[in-house]
Amino acid sequence: MNTPTSLPPASTDDAAIGQAPEAERISHSFAMAVCLRIVVVVQCFGLGGRYLFASLEIESDVYGWLYFDCHWSESIAQSIDNLGALTTLFAGGVLCMNGLLIRKPLGDSSWSRVVGWSDRMAAVWIAIWMLLIAAAHMMRAAVFAELSLPEHAVRYIAPLALAVCGGVGVASCVSSARTRIAVIMLAFAASCTFAAHGYKAYQCYAPFIDLILLSDMQWANAGFTQAAAEKLLVAIGIADILVALVLLAFRSRIAAFYMVVWGLVTAASRMTAFGMEAWPETLIRIANGGVPLVILIHWTTKRK
Repeated sequence: MNTPTSLPPASTDDAAIGQAPEAERISHSFAMAVCLRIVVVVQCFGLGGRYLFASLEIESDVYGWLYFDCHWSESIAQSIDNLGALTTLFAGGVLCMNGLLIRKPLGDSSWSRVVGWSDRMAAVWIAIWMLLIAAAHMMRAAVFAELSLPEHAVRYIAPLALAVCGGVGVASCVSSARTRIAVIMLAFAASCTFAAHGYKAYQCYAPFIDLILLSDMQWANAGFTQAAAEKLLVAIGIADILVALVLLAFRSRIAAFYMVVWGLVTAASRMTAFGMEAWPETLIRIANGGVPLVILIHWTTKRK
């Protein structure tokens, strides 16, 4: 009687080939999650600088809404505003510390659950406070108030997307379903922000003109006139609106790259116009270019 012959064992090379795509996917998702975490943390430090520590420290629109519109006492409104800023800064610190644990296998211990819970709660709080500031600005702003929520979209959706990615540790930040949801949220936010900024630029928003003229006086000294700045803003506005539409409609990496470069340039323009003491204004706008960078990382590595 013939004895059945067993199949030859799979070679270790074949196993390695099968594991390579999965390892590559984990690496790509991990890089995206780390970049998103850095963007949110830097944004929190910028908010703390703007409302608590910088020489140009101001009160947020939450304070203005409570004090001027709701007629709360100044001390209570100031306390709530300071508490919100301090809590957001602390939440950014929590995300920063937890980021150091992101590659460590924490296992399924109670400690790992506490760390993951604190990570998500910190991200959700940051999203809530950024949204409250945007909503208060919408209720108090005199010009383009209706654009406040889309204009600030990257600031409150970025931490929300980080919360969707979930917790700390490699396993919690590489879920393909969570990654897809986070990228969709980020693409929508980036498009909203660029479309809102583009419309304001097209309408020759006065503070944007000041940024161009002051930056030119401080650095380039090209002799920009207000008329030239207005023409430049119209072109920038059209480009921003088109790029926002292209990003959503075609998932264009070129559009995402434009957003990265221009978003970081516009964030840095606060320092080029007003000097280094305006660093909080630059950091709080880091998501303008940082969120498109996260999207670009994901789309580029996915297509590879």
